[in-house]
Amino acid sequence: MREKKTIGGNMLVLIVAVFGALTDVVEGFDSHLRGPAFVMEPPTRLEFSNSSGGWLDCSASGSPQPSIDWLSVDGTSVGDVSGIRRVLRNGTLVLLPFAAAAYRQDIHSTVYRCVATNSIGRIISRDVQVRAVVTQAFKVDVEVQAAARGCTAVLKCVVPAFVKDLVRIIAWVQEPSFYIYPSLQGDGKFHQLPSGELLIHNLEFSDQFPSYRCRTMHRLSRQVVISSSANVRIIEHRGIVAPVIIENSGIVTVAQDEGAALICISQGCPTPEYSWFTHNGLEQNLLVPGPRTRQLGPVLAIEAVTVEDGGLYKCTASNAGGEASAELRLVVSTSLHVEISPPVLSVDMGGSAEFKCSVSAQNGGPYLVTWYKDGRQLPTTGREYVVGHVGREDRGMYQCIVRRAEGDTAQAAAELQLGDAPPTLIYSFIEQTLQPGPAVSLKCSATGNPTPQISWSLDGFPLPSHGRFVIGQYVTVHGDVISHVNISHVMVEDGGEYTCNAENRAGRTSHAARLNIYGLPYIRLIPKVTAVAGETLQLKCPVAGYPIEEIHWERGGRELPNDLRQKVLPDGTLQINPVQKKADTGVYTCWARNKQGQSARRSGEVTVIVPPIIEPFSFQDGLSEGMRTRTVCGVSAGDQPLVVSWLKDGHPLTAALGANVSALDPYSSLLSISSLDSRHSGDFTCVASNPAAEVRYTAKLQVKVPPRWLVEPMDVSVERNRHVALHCQAQGVPTPLVTWKKATGSKSGDYEEVRDQMYTKILENGTLLLQHVKEDREGFYLCQADNGIGTGIGKVIQLRVNSSPYFSAQARMISVKKGDTASLHCEVSGDKPISVIWLRGSKTELNPSTNYRLRVKQDSTPEGVAAELQIDLAEAADSGTYICQASNLYGRDQQRVQLLVQEPPLAPQLLEASMISSRSVNMKWQHRSGDSNEVFKFIVEYREIDRPWHQIELADTPLQFTALIEDLKPATRYAFRVIAEGPAGKSAPSVELLVRTEPQRPAGTPLNLAVRSVSSTELLVTWTPPLPELRHGDIQGYNVGFRIGNSGSYNFTSITGDGEDGSGELLFGGLAKYTRYTIVAQAFNEIGAGPLSEPATAQTMEDVPSYPPEDVRCASLTSQSLQVSWQPPPTEQCNGLVQGYKLTYEPVLDDSWRGNDEMETRKTTALTTVITGLRKFTNYSLQVLAFTKVGDGVLTSTTFCQTEEDVPGPPADIKAVVSSPQSLLVSWLPPLDANGAITKFTLYKRSMEGRQEIDHTKQTISSQHTSYEVKGIQPHVEYQFWVTASTRIGEGQSSKVVTQVASNRVPARIISFGGIVVKPWRGSVALSCISVGAPKREWLRSDQILKGGANHNIQLLDTGELILSNLQLSDSGNYTCQVDNGQGSDKATYNLVVQVPPSAPMLFVTSATSSSVLLHWKPGIDGGASINGYTLNYRKEHGNLDEVRLSRHAMTFELRGLLCGTTYHLYLVAHNKIGSSPASHPLQARTQGHPPGVPSSQSFISPNSTSVILRLHVWPDNGCPILYFILQYRKASESQWTLVSNALKPQRRTAITGLTPATQYIVKLEAHNIAGFSTEEFAFMTLTKEGEIPPPDLMQQGHDAIAFYADAKVFVPLIIVVVLIILSAATTVACLRHRQNEAAKEQLDNQHNAEAQRERYYATIHKVALQAGEKIPETSEDISPYATFQLTEPSTLPQNTMLHSFMYHEHAMTEGCASPPPASSVQRNSPYYNIQKYQSSKGHGRRRANRKTDVDSDESESDPDQLTSSRTESSNHLDLKHKHNFIYHGAQSSTSSDISPMSEQKSLPRRGRARWLQQRAGSQRHMLPVLSVAETAFGPEQQQQQQQHTPDRPELSEAECDIDTLKKLKLGLRSSLWSRPSSSGQATDYSIAV
Repeated sequence: MREKKTIGGNMLVLIVAVFGALTDVVEGFDSHLRGPAFVMEPPTRLEFSNSSGGWLDCSASGSPQPSIDWLSVDGTSVGDVSGIRRVLRNGTLVLLPFAAAAYRQDIHSTVYRCVATNSIGRIISRDVQVRAVVTQAFKVDVEVQAAARGCTAVLKCVVPAFVKDLVRIIAWVQEPSFYIYPSLQGDGKFHQLPSGELLIHNLEFSDQFPSYRCRTMHRLSRQVVISSSANVRIIEHRGIVAPVIIENSGIVTVAQDEGAALICISQGCPTPEYSWFTHNGLEQNLLVPGPRTRQLGPVLAIEAVTVEDGGLYKCTASNAGGEASAELRLVVSTSLHVEISPPVLSVDMGGSAEFKCSVSAQNGGPYLVTWYKDGRQLPTTGREYVVGHVGREDRGMYQCIVRRAEGDTAQAAAELQLGDAPPTLIYSFIEQTLQPGPAVSLKCSATGNPTPQISWSLDGFPLPSHGRFVIGQYVTVHGDVISHVNISHVMVEDGGEYTCNAENRAGRTSHAARLNIYGLPYIRLIPKVTAVAGETLQLKCPVAGYPIEEIHWERGGRELPNDLRQKVLPDGTLQINPVQKKADTGVYTCWARNKQGQSARRSGEVTVIVPPIIEPFSFQDGLSEGMRTRTVCGVSAGDQPLVVSWLKDGHPLTAALGANVSALDPYSSLLSISSLDSRHSGDFTCVASNPAAEVRYTAKLQVKVPPRWLVEPMDVSVERNRHVALHCQAQGVPTPLVTWKKATGSKSGDYEEVRDQMYTKILENGTLLLQHVKEDREGFYLCQADNGIGTGIGKVIQLRVNSSPYFSAQARMISVKKGDTASLHCEVSGDKPISVIWLRGSKTELNPSTNYRLRVKQDSTPEGVAAELQIDLAEAADSGTYICQASNLYGRDQQRVQLLVQEPPLAPQLLEASMISSRSVNMKWQHRSGDSNEVFKFIVEYREIDRPWHQIELADTPLQFTALIEDLKPATRYAFRVIAEGPAGKSAPSVELLVRTEPQRPAGTPLNLAVRSVSSTELLVTWTPPLPELRHGDIQGYNVGFRIGNSGSYNFTSITGDGEDGSGELLFGGLAKYTRYTIVAQAFNEIGAGPLSEPATAQTMEDVPSYPPEDVRCASLTSQSLQVSWQPPPTEQCNGLVQGYKLTYEPVLDDSWRGNDEMETRKTTALTTVITGLRKFTNYSLQVLAFTKVGDGVLTSTTFCQTEEDVPGPPADIKAVVSSPQSLLVSWLPPLDANGAITKFTLYKRSMEGRQEIDHTKQTISSQHTSYEVKGIQPHVEYQFWVTASTRIGEGQSSKVVTQVASNRVPARIISFGGIVVKPWRGSVALSCISVGAPKREWLRSDQILKGGANHNIQLLDTGELILSNLQLSDSGNYTCQVDNGQGSDKATYNLVVQVPPSAPMLFVTSATSSSVLLHWKPGIDGGASINGYTLNYRKEHGNLDEVRLSRHAMTFELRGLLCGTTYHLYLVAHNKIGSSPASHPLQARTQGHPPGVPSSQSFISPNSTSVILRLHVWPDNGCPILYFILQYRKASESQWTLVSNALKPQRRTAITGLTPATQYIVKLEAHNIAGFSTEEFAFMTLTKEGEIPPPDLMQQGHDAIAFYADAKVFVPLIIVVVLIILSAATTVACLRHRQNEAAKEQLDNQHNAEAQRERYYATIHKVALQAGEKIPETSEDISPYATFQLTEPSTLPQNTMLHSFMYHEHAMTEGCASPPPASSVQRNSPYYNIQKYQSSKGHGRRRANRKTDVDSDESESDPDQLTSSRTESSNHLDLKHKHNFIYHGAQSSTSSDISPMSEQKSLPRRGRARWLQQRAGSQRHMLPVLSVAETAFGPEQQQQQQQHTPDRPELSEAECDIDTLKKLKLGLRSSLWSRPSSSGQATDYSIAV
């Protein structure tokens, strides 16, 4: 490698030396400078007591050495405070001890920061939170958590809160002198947790006698305080007690690598066993103990926690009584570490710098990043900071400071250095031309990095050195260098080309410009120039004077150039390239001349020196240590003096290197090394120099040295959780690379490279640093060093982690029977060898050599050893505590094992219940015992299923084998067992006996009864079931009652369902608005009803008033105001608090109305108001409504009122024309605003001559005339006219003034006024055209002349009038009358507007719901007259047309009260005063809803052994509520359907009972709603008698093996029918014999007939045969509310008899059964299809509709439209309200004890009451042989009578009549056919037989 430095030939050797020195300075620029960095950063927190004081150390390194300062929290510098605070010279901040009174919060409880500053920049430390604590006395107490024997007791040391964070518990003392210190494991008996609690495990009776104290220490003042003593309390548990967690750690926060102890202590009997789990997301995993994790009963100890250990833990304590658990959270706090990359960044000026802040906070908490530059905060918070377009001011120290939410901070710093930048001239001088004499200053400014040096030259030579030249130079604060040359008195010889050169190590630049001084030519002295051969010589002639014409060079008398190498440039520069020594050495002459021929000459000498040339040389390859080498540096060319020298790695050779240099001749130098070693490797440079140049040639010498150990690795042992450094250093050439590897298995196995990671650091010197070493780090490590020379070196070392013994499993109790061998185990982990001994009672060592029953075994395991102590032939004396004590070289640990030797008696047998009642059970059992003393008591345990056990001890002598258990709960399943207990313990429990107590009426009320208003007529009642222990059976339903206020009886409704799923709710509808109701509820089960709940009250919501205000009156006050008054609506119709009234008013429109027609509304709270700003003398329509906070009520009917008269406005127009030479004709228009009836007009006349008024008169004119002829006019006089109108109020304003001058000429003029004329359609109009001057008159319409008679409706009169008759819309337009008489012309135009009916509006459907349609429309053309209203016509498919009148202001309307799922036809008509528009285009709109769907079988059917539950609530209604179901079923093997109900109300669920177990059935349902119906069949199999799914071989598929006559359901009704027939015959005979007593006979006949009817009716009840003593119910109250009915066999009743479920309405309600029932239909004409006719019925209740899609179970909360039945299935009411499925007649309900929602007029005809039609008793059954209810027809006579007796009653549906009839049958009425009403006119009832 060759280097060469040469100097231009035109430079002096002196200049070369100067620039060489400058280069050396530049190369050394700021290379030694380094920004500050903290060597010792103060800690994040300092706490000290006022008695001790504290200090903060802070030191930093850097070049130059930084200074240390301290800042307070507000950024101000911290100084000394006498006696409190000092800042030492070394940077330490000392906080001196102080008295309590001298405490200062700004000094002793604040934040400090250390600041290090040098010339490079400034850095600040992390925040230091200083807290000084004033020492105070304190006391500590002990709190004891008692425990049962065998459990764990907790002792807590209670420290006062004001010092709790400063005091730590250092030990516990068991008096007198047994000390217990904190540990993670404890000794098996005593365990002080790191948090301070003392745990005493395996409590024994003797543990309650010692006393315990806790020792605490104040960690700042070191003060020790001991608590008072306390004793352990033992709780005695009798029987089994389920565990209860009484103490747990909750949230435990520990620092990383510290130990953590989680406690979870429970109480229970027997002693609970503990399990620990970790939560991993949604899963929990059983915690397995490991090297760091130990489970010590209720304590989970984790050593050296890592971040991964943090999270949620769950502990579970369980015993025979149950299980309890608690969740604990372990929070691992990690230190905050911050790094900035890169730490040093060098950027060229103008470049971009980017720093990244890396934060290692493993717990992932939130933190804030703040950037600082030289201690000043930067406006950014991201983790990256970018400096764009770097300038000199950007260099310095950058810091990233991170603050966590916990308050701790950390920082890192980086230095931004500026890279090399070549000089740039930012200012330079310009060429100047001057006269001699003035001062001149030339200035250059340059920038660059390093700071450039500036030098000056004149024509390539140094500046003159006399005193007139002064050179100055300085550097700015921004690093720019400024240099200037000042010439104090410029002279001619100072002229020339001045050059400033800026140079640094990155480059150089220059600038040149001439300074011209007027004067004669002058050439300065040319110094001797040395040129370098082979280079280019540029020699500038130093000429001065101005102007210069020409410059020439000569040599030897000949003008240059004289060969091709020479060139003279225009500026006088001589250039020679290349320079040759012989040819170019000599004297050169420069001469210059001006235009005047004046010249100057100067000569200078040029010498040429040849630069040296070094011959290439090199060292041979393969040199190694101990060999010899030499090389020669020869200079093949170059002039003397020649100097040759050697460098190694850029530095001169030293004697210590052992290299010999000798000169072979003046041109050669020999370098020899006699013995090579590693020091000789490097670059050797030969330097040859002469005055022309310095040349270098470099060759590399490589001495290869194989690696060898500097520090050889060694085997290391380390204690757990300590740090260890594995040292490994090697040297060699090249430098060896050190790598570490770890064996994956054995020493000879595979090795994996160890990489730098957390807790594993590989230092630069090769040392491997392992932090917090655990067992997983143990093993073999390989250190390898390799540099490519040889095979490298390596060594395997072993790292051993020394572990003291520990027990991986928790201590446990061992129970053995007497005489058995007891085996006590303990498993020990730790480093081997491990020695295990067994102790008894903590002192006595057990030795098999002294006790033949003892055997000790010890086996080695991979983790340690497993020890076992065996005790043969265990005795009761062997029971107690045994200690397994393990020890090794590193420590000792022990574990307690409890041994219990027992011999229990045998378990009792043959446990049975001899008597069961609702509150008690009598138990008996047997027990076999060979020894009468073996059992001294029995323990009877009982419990509810899945509840804890209760027990009764029987210890009477002699022992009894029976027990009466009382105070049980009714209808509850209990488990019973008996345990025998003797001296050796308890026996095993007997076999459990399951018993269910008998039910009772509920003793509890429904809970959480709540009522809230849903609307103004609805209350939602919710409740939850009674307490389970008070239900006393299965809740079958609830009775919910309401009443108004607190008086009167409750009206009740029955709701089925137990309400267990939280769906106990009922919606009462049809209630009075804004009325307070009282609600009660009671539950009932199969026995009866329970008590009433406490009443709950609620008020229905406010609503809008139902009635308008009354007595509306109006009176006019003035012409623009009206007073309106009214009275409030009736109080009962206000429906809330009337908040005010709204008065709506608008003017009655006419054709002259010019304003807008908007209605105006005013609000007021008064009953009178005055409206002002009205139009004068105008009729207004007014309406008033009352409003509540809910909204507006009903408007009153329209009231009209007119404002008073007022003076009129000015006449609309006035004309004055010449009618003759002596008269003027004046005409005018009436006022636009007459403001009353015009009584007269007043015409004012004024004559003027010039400006002088001559005459002024007025003339009164009748209101009937609007023109007046003024006579007696003087010619050529100007007359002025104006007119006023008057009403009875007075004279109004005047019209405008018109002027006219009389003349002899009478020009044609029209005195009529044109304008707008509005006329109605088909009317007529006369348009006048009165004129003067006898003109020719023409009428035009749209420029077309009108001719009289051209159209039949146009007439032109001689008077000039145009008459249009039978006006049409086409007649609208402009009509113009033109007159002309040759002396003048005039015209008047009328705009005729013909009013016609409006055009049809455009009607649109916006949206639809199940009961409404929202419409909007766009009005059509109004026909010239304002729209005054709309009519909406609508009808449903095949229905009648209805209409709704709508306001003229309406644009939208919601049509409500429509049927669900129904199509409607609609159209709209608009009206104005002329007429009505055509109907809009008809629309069809369909309300939402469809016929019911079909549910899935799985969600709908739930079979049991003898019944099936149908979940009716899952049947999809498809938007229209289901009205009723028709339910039938049959066996799969039969074809005959059994009808359950043909009008089954929707409810949550219903059941079919009395089924045969293990039999196939099919159930068929029809679901009906308004939109239609759906039908579906479901097949199911009943379960076996045991409640299990029948196996295939037992499925009966509906085939019964029992003969029909053996079936009780057939046999019993047959017997009853036979008995009834006999009784009827006997009754008939008796009646014939006693005919003389007609009244008695009729009564008896009625009674017997009713009894027969009732017995036949009840013979169809679907249940088992009557038991002895039972009787048929007498009235409907005796029928179970859940009974279902079916027909008997076909032979029992007539073949054509049909079964129905019936509903009834008595006479006082809406009797309509005399009318023909509606015709039956397959789909739409169901009995409930036209149900909307009955909306007038008051009081509706329904179950609130919930979600209809939840079909999971019966207990689902989504309870779609659950309905209820009242007392019997057949007495459900008809749904009389849209969307409601349950009807409740609130206002008319009965208040009797019959809790059935029927109407209050329920008095039925008594059994002896006369019927409507007297007939023979024997003929009553012969009228219905083929008649069914749905098919009965009535003749005209019946219809007429029905209309006569019930003219105002709506028709009842078929089902209502059916139910009416069935109700009367239930009550024993005898009528059995449709009957006509009697002629008495009394209220009538009807009945029909079944």
